[in-house]
Amino acid sequence: MPPPDLSRAFRREIAGALALLTALTIILTWPQVLHLSSHTARHDDPLFSIWRLSWVAHALPNDPAHLFDANIFHPRRLTLAFSDAMPLEAAIAAPWLWAGVNPVLVYNVLLLGGIVISGLGMFVLARYLMNDADAALVSAAIFTLVPYRVEHFMHLELQWTVWMPLTLWAIHRAYSEASLRFGALAGVLLWLQMLSSVYYGAFLGLIGASFALLLAATGPRRARSVAGPFCLAALVAAILTAPYAIPYVLNTRALGPRDPGDVATFSARFASYVSAPEQNWIWGWTSIDYPGNELHLFPGLAAIALAVLGYVKGPRIARVYSALLAIAVVLSLGPSGWVYGWLYAHVRALQGFRAPARFAILACCALAILAGFGFQVLRRFVVQPRAHKSLLVAVLVVVGLEYGSAPMTLAEVPTAVPDLYKTIKQMEPSPLIEIPMADLDLSVDYMYWSIYHWHPLINGYSGYIPPDYTETRRVMLSFPDARSLQRLRALGVRHIVIHGTYYKVSEYQDMMLSLMRTPGVTKVGRYRDWVGWADIFALAPAS
Repeated sequence: MPPPDLSRAFRREIAGALALLTALTIILTWPQVLHLSSHTARHDDPLFSIWRLSWVAHALPNDPAHLFDANIFHPRRLTLAFSDAMPLEAAIAAPWLWAGVNPVLVYNVLLLGGIVISGLGMFVLARYLMNDADAALVSAAIFTLVPYRVEHFMHLELQWTVWMPLTLWAIHRAYSEASLRFGALAGVLLWLQMLSSVYYGAFLGLIGASFALLLAATGPRRARSVAGPFCLAALVAAILTAPYAIPYVLNTRALGPRDPGDVATFSARFASYVSAPEQNWIWGWTSIDYPGNELHLFPGLAAIALAVLGYVKGPRIARVYSALLAIAVVLSLGPSGWVYGWLYAHVRALQGFRAPARFAILACCALAILAGFGFQVLRRFVVQPRAHKSLLVAVLVVVGLEYGSAPMTLAEVPTAVPDLYKTIKQMEPSPLIEIPMADLDLSVDYMYWSIYHWHPLINGYSGYIPPDYTETRRVMLSFPDARSLQRLRALGVRHIVIHGTYYKVSEYQDMMLSLMRTPGVTKVGRYRDWVGWADIFALAPAS
């Protein structure tokens, strides 16, 4: 009998894993799949992500040299780098956006697709380590469904974790084969993670370096032979990442590090690891006892139990993943953990990051591998080989039920372009401001609608808010007095858009009368916006 075609068998395993992970993602995020063209998570960040995808698609063919000079926070530069630019996702989205595909649909496909392929990346790593497709499916299912993903359902870039397990896989290959080729590949994969999420790229760099050192420690005799591949991985990642890092470095220098209070707020506590997102069917009640934004990091009892089995009875490499898990958890504690505190003080690049708690996804990555080893240990207690598939199904069902969180809370995103923005598109490009922006800041909505005209906006919403924007918002509290108009002229504003729906009738009427009497202010017209009516006024420059 001829030997089996292993490559064909592996392709079948990949196809089966892809089908399962797709189904699990649909169930986890239900009913998102029913509303791909019309709804997103009820949060500001999906609109922000749609704007980011659309800006890159707009800038690449028109002015790629100023890709990072996005149309928000005018006249600030490098504003795309105030948050994660996610250029990889944007590059994938660009051809579809150029073809006129609904941007909400493009966003949702990328969101769900990121979850699916992340699980597939874990399958590849686990399949390599365990030589066992069933155990790899357990690891992949855990990495796909882990509650961290529900906690960040509104964050597109934080679902793109496929490069994490693949980078670890390449490091494994570089170590076991002393291969420069796989060392270079590890560097490329780390770079791809950086392009998918700056946070994850930087965090994976620290974890990847730790992982390489842990592997070298398990075989000191091999340390010299793998030094070349590991150094090559670091060099390739650094060379490829350097151009992308420049705008972030410049912003950190110009705007300063993150506020230490914010960093502490978005750092995990040990209690975070026993708190699940409120949507979780079984453990959602724990979010009340341990509140905090981005801090519900419980990985589930089933995964923990399997991971303990994997650590106690699994192969030697399981000890390495246990150490990696511990490192990621300690780093997620932020400044309260001495390791991150020391790194934060001495590594300037880390001072631009606000949320150390996001190291938790790397802890989940290590946990998923340990759980796969644990499944192999558990299967040894099942004597009948025919019952092995039943055990696999049972474990997947238990994991799925414990991670169950549907339905997701969704909100409809309007896609029919209002007359207001059609009119703005026809106007000569010039800086504009949309209000209200002080007592009620709708800037993320204004940014979303700007994808249909791309005029420079004074308004902005991002991971970093520049101090001068905060000052503008404060001054605009008294709009339309002389001081606020002077501020707008200093910013180069030529048009003011006032969304009347958000004002009381008396307040709106007083504002209109005041503007009509103000020299240098001329009404352009009144137009439908996405909720009601809006007025456009032209503002003459200072004489």
